[in-house]
Amino acid sequence: MPRIAVLSDIHGNLEALEAVLRQAKAEGVAGLVQLGDLVGYNANPRECLLLVREEGMQSVLGNHDLAVLEPAVAESFNVLAYEALQYSAERLTDGDRQYLKSLPRNRVLLSSYLLCHGTPENAESYILHAFQAKRVFNLLQRKYPGIRVCFFGHTHLQKVWIKDERGKVFSPAAIPPGFSIEDGKRYLINPGSVGQPRQKNNHAHYLIFDSDAEVITFKTAPYDIRKAQRKIREAGLPEYLARRLAEGV
Repeated sequence: MPRIAVLSDIHGNLEALEAVLRQAKAEGVAGLVQLGDLVGYNANPRECLLLVREEGMQSVLGNHDLAVLEPAVAESFNVLAYEALQYSAERLTDGDRQYLKSLPRNRVLLSSYLLCHGTPENAESYILHAFQAKRVFNLLQRKYPGIRVCFFGHTHLQKVWIKDERGKVFSPAAIPPGFSIEDGKRYLINPGSVGQPRQKNNHAHYLIFDSDAEVITFKTAPYDIRKAQRKIREAGLPEYLARRLAEGV
């Protein structure tokens, strides 16, 4: 499985998911991975879930997925996220819930790479700052000593954290297209969000990982934002959830 598309935070945005799949397949990927949060925010949670299943993606559980199964988790969500989650929950079948329940919190890919949503310990935890990245690198060293690369989601931001040979943890200000995983270093890598990107670029975000060459290429895919917005409004979801798609925030 040399070239793998890594997706995260689809959040019920069918138009974005379909656009990413078209683009990734046109680039000849041999496998598909998704890092959780199939549901929430947008108008097509069930359709996205079914498409992910149909494509046979290797998946892990996200915190919004977990909140559908355990409603107490949603009590910490903001009001917009909570309302959208209730919308998602009403549209999933028992079979859909069984699928979500079957998803692991962590998954090892190709015996060498770890997949998770928030962190390997907690789907609800963020990796936004250096101290959080250091904590996760220490966890990987203790519990997953053979893992050099962990793919994570949850923040909706394309991001790379690196721990070098001296133990220094940093995030490059600019990520070159097609950067290589180097011996002696460890990496935390976020593909960004398919369904609700938050880095002031309204295209859907994902990455392609060449596992033979160990090269990462961040990608964006344009999609029909107006259609996704129209569906949000027709569903009676909060207006801000539609507006933010166009703004990429």
